[in-house]
Amino acid sequence: MKNYLLILFIVSISFCNAQTGTEFEYDNFENQFLSYEPKQNAQISKKDFDYASMIVKETKSATKNNPENFNLADYFNILSAFLTLKESEKNIKIAFEKFKNAEGSCEYMLSFENSIKTNPKYDVIRADYLNKLKECTSKSTLEKKFIIDEYCTLNSLNIDLVKKINQVNIDDQKYRNQSSRELLDKQKKLDIKNQKIINALYKEHKTYLGKSLVGENFESVMWAVIQHSNTEMMSEYLPIIHKAVKEKELDETPLKMMIDRYYGLTFGYQIFGSQGGFGFELAGEKKRKEIKLKYGIE
Repeated sequence: MKNYLLILFIVSISFCNAQTGTEFEYDNFENQFLSYEPKQNAQISKKDFDYASMIVKETKSATKNNPENFNLADYFNILSAFLTLKESEKNIKIAFEKFKNAEGSCEYMLSFENSIKTNPKYDVIRADYLNKLKECTSKSTLEKKFIIDEYCTLNSLNIDLVKKINQVNIDDQKYRNQSSRELLDKQKKLDIKNQKIINALYKEHKTYLGKSLVGENFESVMWAVIQHSNTEMMSEYLPIIHKAVKEKELDETPLKMMIDRYYGLTFGYQIFGSQGGFGFELAGEKKRKEIKLKYGIE
């Protein structure tokens, strides 16, 4: 669950005609992107254009307009925005190369395999994507052996707690990406079981189970269980997640995702645009500023 980064995932947009404008270069990509301004063409609806433009703006903000600050999530967001904006095939393929070569890209490839495979939006990079996916699948098989005892010794962690949180992590993802109703029902039962475990662990430790207790590999497991729960549990734990972020026990990105999921399910709008597959509208500028100020997020 480490590196559970924010993905402004835009769905159901296919590639048609290219924009005109900047011709991106691999070696100067970051500088060019910071100067990039999206252009709308006749093939793009205003809603999709506004959403993709927001992603461009948010990505620039996330990198603090510094070409040295780009990370995996930024490259994925740029790729998604370029596909939605129907950028040129050359620009899209360069964006894919930047994403593909970023550290941790295989984690994204494997996590979103099903949704990307069936989304026509990715047709323009389909062959490149499948080649990279094959490489990632092979690499994942080789790296699957994870020795918890060594991990706990190396990081001075409680092995019983880490083993328990590791099983929660496994169960959280067990049937998550399946399409079968039977398997999704099984996942729902595992989610309820995990929620009870997390509630009990929080009651026992009286703090978020983050880096200090379970290490970087499992710092976002507790968050993931809450993210996959319900608005009541999210509402209860949002202040705790917020505190964990302030205390550097968890990255800020999961907090943004939980805020979006909670506000989307509760009010029908999201703040950061991270929950693209749920049909949540993007909140107005005034509301977005209000929520960002509330949680101290730029």
